[in-house]
Amino acid sequence: MASITDIHAQSPVEIKGVFSSGKGTQIKLFQTDEGTTSEVAQIKVKDDGTFRFAFFPEYEGLYALGTGSSGLPSSDMIFYLKGGDCLELGLIDNGYTLQGSINSKENQILSKWNKVSSEVRQQSGEKKQGSAVIDAKAFFPAVERLNNASTKFVKENKSNNRRFDQFLPKVVRWDIARFVGNYLNNSPKGNLNPALYTPSVKALKATDYSKSAQEVYKFPFGNQTIKLLTQMEVMKAEKQIPEGINGLEQRLRFIQSDTLKGDEVLSYLALQKSYRPFTEATNKYGSYFVTAKQKQLFNTYKLQFDEFKPGDLGFQFSYPDKNDKVVKLNDFKGKVVVIDVWATWCGPCIKEIPFMKKLEESLKGKDVAFIGMSTDAEKDKSKWLKMIEEEGMKGVQLLAGQGNEFSKFYKIGSIPRFLVFDKKGNLVTANAPRPSNPDLKSIIEEELKY
Repeated sequence: MASITDIHAQSPVEIKGVFSSGKGTQIKLFQTDEGTTSEVAQIKVKDDGTFRFAFFPEYEGLYALGTGSSGLPSSDMIFYLKGGDCLELGLIDNGYTLQGSINSKENQILSKWNKVSSEVRQQSGEKKQGSAVIDAKAFFPAVERLNNASTKFVKENKSNNRRFDQFLPKVVRWDIARFVGNYLNNSPKGNLNPALYTPSVKALKATDYSKSAQEVYKFPFGNQTIKLLTQMEVMKAEKQIPEGINGLEQRLRFIQSDTLKGDEVLSYLALQKSYRPFTEATNKYGSYFVTAKQKQLFNTYKLQFDEFKPGDLGFQFSYPDKNDKVVKLNDFKGKVVVIDVWATWCGPCIKEIPFMKKLEESLKGKDVAFIGMSTDAEKDKSKWLKMIEEEGMKGVQLLAGQGNEFSKFYKIGSIPRFLVFDKKGNLVTANAPRPSNPDLKSIIEEELKY
């Protein structure tokens, strides 16, 4: 459900046009949903490149289109729609031109702004091929030109829609903020030298943009922009960006609205694979979850820990190792246990082997036990033994077999799957990150403290 409602927006909006290179491509329409987006309609481009569909808007305001394989909304295709509007477009990959004479004055203005913004961004070197990093000496003056152009642009462009005309200054202001935030978050630390900043960049503060959730929630990329700006502030203040909950606490310092703080905390929780940091953040900041959407998201994230509750006694397996010695979970009391459920026929599993070996080496001498639990069939035992030898797999290697009870207990439907148990044999997480993800090592190191 979008955050903006309007009785006026009851007539359908028609969207049509041509996407000449997009035969068979899905075009998706997204509405603004509490500073992010949610899909409301989609249609496949016909063989002749044309498309056409209609929908009933829930509100008058900003919407986004998305094309291409990702199907995600594009920040370069933002439109202002209200009941009765018709939008006619010529699409290119993540871009557009207005066609015909039926487009609303509001979208004509947004199209003009998109061109002004794109031209200045190109002058900064943003879209130069082969340039991995935009030169700060080109970027900051380009921001100043864009900021100056925005002031003139807003004065000269009126739609006769009072609501839109009052909204337009905020649209361009947020567009520039996202542009700057993207750059500073994807640039070398040296580009954050305040001596390089022009006046408009110096004036850009996360605290100024995070005062009102109501305002942030009107923009499809509102929450993303807040995240970029708060990260920018932390980068300015810290020599190194703190990890974990310390990093979260630093970002929250620059967010004024408690509701927006709730969104930032939820972004953090969505990434957690271990119960301890999830619970720590929830206990400390759970009071910030006030909207229905926030509460729903929290319950969704919490579900991953509810089915197999961290702290519960781990499943007491008993399987033979490569020398036919029976190994049990209880054999590893006093050690953090990392279990890799895999098979010789599993490509993604094999891809993780080098990362697992590197992880084992980095934690050598620590109270950690690494267990490879193969789901290969008994008839493939020789193949399993051969791969262990050829890949130089270390740790404890067990042949659990097809349909083994451990996999059934933890409802493992796909592999590789990684699980972590604490020194007492209790579950830490039944769905840990893969060794190729540094987060797995962080979870292990956290458990080693106890």
